[in-house]
Amino acid sequence: MNKIWSELNKVMQTQIKKKDTYKAGIDTLFDLRNQLMETLTSFNGELTREDFDVIPFINADGYHSKTIAYSIHL
Repeated sequence: MNKIWSELNKVMQTQIKKKDTYKAGIDTLFDLRNQLMETLTSFNGELTREDFDVIPFINADGYHSKTIAYSIHL
């Protein structure tokens, strides 16, 4: 998740906790979802099957050691 998405996620979580901002939180959630889906669908047109299977940091700890396909599946 990039910084913009991370910030939207934080804002949304704060908004949905309060009655006054709950609707705005839902709107923020849909905005975040749309941005994520737009990026994921762009992968389909830009990447090959092999790209989805590559492990860029094979011996590293954490999610950056996973394939794109694995990360999307989560």
